[in-house]
Amino acid sequence: MTKITTRAANLIVWSVIIPTATWMTLPPLHAQTTFQVIHHLGLSDGYEPNGLARDSTGNIFGTTSGGRGTVFKIDPSHMFTVVYAFSGAPDGSSPRARVTPDNAGNLYGTTAFGGSNDQGTIFKIDSSGTETIMRSFKGSGGSYPFGSLTLDPAGNLYGTTQLGGALNNGVVFRINASGTGRILHKFSGPDGSRPRESLVKDAAGNLYGTTVLGGDYDRGTVFKLAPDGMETVLHHFTSGADGAYPTCELILDSAGNLYGEAAAGGAFSHGTVFKLDSSGVFSILHSFLSQAEGDDAIGGLVMDSAGNLYGVTLVGGDFGAGNVFKIDPSGNETVLYSFTGGSDGLYPSSTLLLSPDGTLYGTTLEGGNYGHGTVFKIKR
Repeated sequence: MTKITTRAANLIVWSVIIPTATWMTLPPLHAQTTFQVIHHLGLSDGYEPNGLARDSTGNIFGTTSGGRGTVFKIDPSHMFTVVYAFSGAPDGSSPRARVTPDNAGNLYGTTAFGGSNDQGTIFKIDSSGTETIMRSFKGSGGSYPFGSLTLDPAGNLYGTTQLGGALNNGVVFRINASGTGRILHKFSGPDGSRPRESLVKDAAGNLYGTTVLGGDYDRGTVFKLAPDGMETVLHHFTSGADGAYPTCELILDSAGNLYGEAAAGGAFSHGTVFKLDSSGVFSILHSFLSQAEGDDAIGGLVMDSAGNLYGVTLVGGDFGAGNVFKIDPSGNETVLYSFTGGSDGLYPSSTLLLSPDGTLYGTTLEGGNYGHGTVFKIKR
């Protein structure tokens, strides 16, 4: 297996070690696609890029976590601009997730570190590039947010922190447009621990998410948080056929079904893609069969109008450098692209962006012409 370097070695979670498995020789299907690197990150751009977001005019925004981190923009002509560079204190440091745009041109996000207490922040960047810190995290109020923010029509932002809360297992929070925050749930361990990804909200106001650890087997959970604050664990991962360590954000389809990924476990110990239907029944759509299919699926999924799911694996693929995959509604996997670890990039780890025309956009942590990661697109 390719040796994982720098931040990629710690992506699963600070204290979780994912067991490795032996290589298998059964090859996955490969699709005919067009792959293009649209930007090679250099040190002045920031490095170790995270996920991407798109505004209504077609601009793509991203963050980098290397050093103190940056927020960047790529316009429809692929022109790259650094929108904001973080300085650590008091404005924040090392964003680990994509930003969330609103209709007024503002960007909202989190930094994992920095702020007045060096335990992370919630920030807003307006259309002129001016940053405002909406919250600095500390202790029982949550600390070290790694996920992106979910914005509702009223302007409230929802998110999670990996640590903090009464027992230091992480929290779910809400903050309104004026910066007033509230803790909605503090994890205790049996109900989950270390939520590190964003939340998805349904029309009834319920929030859904994952925890990397905790639950009955300490292998992570899928949870639901009702508007009245009542938390329900929808699934406790066992590290068996269902998988383990879900480091993904969930997606919700129009029928109320949830989809996500587990980074390890499954029938072949390479991770799984799972589904929870609207009645709460858990099922496995796909167990990654081999390193060639992919290993360590630690991003999230996106879904097209036909019900196909798309995601990335950190490692595996034809060259051990990660891949982009498609899962059809029947659970069959097709590898859309296997990274070589060279100028195309190395270690894709973040949720893909699916544009209205069906193009997929994503990032790699390393590789590219300067070794600091790439932004790429795939036309199917």
